[in-house]
Amino acid sequence: MDNQPRNWNRWGADDQRGTLNYITAEKRLQASKLIRTGNVYSLAIPLRADAPIWPTRHKNWHIATHRNTLGPGPGGAEDVLMMHTHGTTHIDALCHVFRDGRMYNGYSAAETITSRGAERNSICNVDAIATRGVLLDIAKYHGVAHLAADHEITPEEVEAVAAAQGVAIGSGDAILFRTGFMQLWQRNAEEYDRAQPGVNHAVAQWAGDREVVLLGADNSAVEIFPTVAYLPVHQEFIRDQGGYLLELLYLDELARDQVYEFLLVVAPLRIDRGLGSPINPIALV
Repeated sequence: MDNQPRNWNRWGADDQRGTLNYITAEKRLQASKLIRTGNVYSLAIPLRADAPIWPTRHKNWHIATHRNTLGPGPGGAEDVLMMHTHGTTHIDALCHVFRDGRMYNGYSAAETITSRGAERNSICNVDAIATRGVLLDIAKYHGVAHLAADHEITPEEVEAVAAAQGVAIGSGDAILFRTGFMQLWQRNAEEYDRAQPGVNHAVAQWAGDREVVLLGADNSAVEIFPTVAYLPVHQEFIRDQGGYLLELLYLDELARDQVYEFLLVVAPLRIDRGLGSPINPIALV
């Protein structure tokens, strides 16, 4: 991998937002003009105990407390959740991965990350993302319900799918890859967890050349899974570029309606010192 990260110090030595700097007010206004029908799509999977999750993470835990369900008089109920911030549809913070003791923009992992969380590059620096989203339906391009588990998406393939769909990729865009594999999870969760298609390291480099803000997919890691030990796409895109990954997306309804560009809104929880956050991404068209 490149030993000279391309975006370190690009927006100053104190920057903690990375590729979000590509999204200008003008970019948001341009993206807002993609709203023509008023339709809204949630891109999140259901948050439940048996949802897909990285094998080393604990399953989500959910109970409901309730009182006076029989009456008379008032009653109430509420949820109690225990979960990994990466335990459902989520966004990775810039402190999520590091290499050689350094995270995005050169911050020391040892000096900034403790059991209390991250003092630098935390999810709190994201606030909210609103930009042009592009769906690339890789599965449909190949005429299959879902890609094979060992399918490695390449830059040449990305460009071919974008051309076939009639969409171009520009600075500040978000790219969402549909592998179709979420359909497999709904039929066979064990097989889904075993291996998944995804993008390769070259796609992360390609996205950096085009000033892409984030990459997302309907799999567990955006990159092909199981990954090699050093998570090359995570390291290249998050650590070296300051980019963001959205994982475990639900993209089937967008694909069904052939919605290939839209206003994408992503609002993480403002978790103090958080290393990521559950999200309910919204596509507006």
